[in-house]
Amino acid sequence: MAEYDVIVVGAGPAGSSAAKQAANLGLSVLLVDKETFPRSKPCAGGARFLVSELLDFDLSSVAQRKISGVSIFAPSGFRVDCIPENRSKPGITVMREDFDHLLLIKAAESGAQVMENCEVIDIQESSTSVSVTTMDGETHTGKFLIGADGMNSRVAKQLRFYAGWRNDSASVALEIEAKVGEEKVREICGEPGNDDTSLIQLYFGEFPHGYTWCFPKREILSVGACCRQDKVSNLRAGFERWFSKFKDEHSIEPQILSDSSARFPVRPAGRMVKGRALLVGDAAGLVDAFTGEGIPEAIQSGILAASAVREAVVASNPMALSAYVEDCKRMILSELNVTQSMAKLFYKSIRNMETLCSFFRDDYYSRQLIGSAIGGIISQKEAKRKLTFRMLRKNPRAALSLYL
Repeated sequence: MAEYDVIVVGAGPAGSSAAKQAANLGLSVLLVDKETFPRSKPCAGGARFLVSELLDFDLSSVAQRKISGVSIFAPSGFRVDCIPENRSKPGITVMREDFDHLLLIKAAESGAQVMENCEVIDIQESSTSVSVTTMDGETHTGKFLIGADGMNSRVAKQLRFYAGWRNDSASVALEIEAKVGEEKVREICGEPGNDDTSLIQLYFGEFPHGYTWCFPKREILSVGACCRQDKVSNLRAGFERWFSKFKDEHSIEPQILSDSSARFPVRPAGRMVKGRALLVGDAAGLVDAFTGEGIPEAIQSGILAASAVREAVVASNPMALSAYVEDCKRMILSELNVTQSMAKLFYKSIRNMETLCSFFRDDYYSRQLIGSAIGGIISQKEAKRKLTFRMLRKNPRAALSLYL
């Protein structure tokens, strides 16, 4: 007999959200992670307002800064501030160790059994159950399994969802946490004319298919760089060039608190359900191809997976898990497909980056649309449609040049 209705492997935002939702739906849940929380996690730490809407608890205890929009820096260096007209849904920045730990606590409070410092080393699936064996030699059995263990997912590889990620399906990133103090953070990233909100900063042109960034925290700047893996050439050297100029421009000599690197997928996995197992978050490749953001998609996919598992438990039929795929197509993949096409067009060339940034600079409405899309106030699909029509009407020659 299965010990649990569902076992969740990985306690990041996707896994903890899945475990919490499953427990709230009355399922018996085991949530396991190889780390002990709070644990360090390389990430810029931006969270759109959608994150607050998806979660049923307050995030103020882990919010570092309130984010009203984004500053885009063109390859030639000019700055474009994109702030939505609707300012009722600000985003936040978080330190991932605090944010992820809070989600894990909430999953436990909802009734999920949590096992930290517990690496899964073997997974076996039968016609009636799935079992996981941990590093300490213990085996736990569940009716279903949710793989939330990132892009190097053991669940995915051992159950043969996929063998790995091609170079054009993944990006590499490095991040530094630079302590500069609250006043300097506000000076560098504060929204002009508004002391209460800040802007995240994205710098384009240093890399052919990526960007450098600066995300404001309370006393810290999260600065880093990312590039698609098949396009990258010495990411560290490019970042160091940018960071040296950044420090000179802002007259800072920050205290470096951490220096880390990571990989993340930029294309959805071809398969997200197989037998009695589901993949969520980074393990399923649910990441924005343009920005590399994945927190909202992780949380949403975890919630959707838990609901599908409940239906499968009630029906005693793993075929019910197919509802998860349909829900993801409708609520997540439809948006990620748009980010794929936007990334393909924007990162096609430095010329395209410059052309689009110039159009945004010169068109107030487009800047509002960009701010609304990045903030999650409007859908990516709606933003792309409106931006396309706007550019064709206002500057058709520039619009057509993007495809040449």
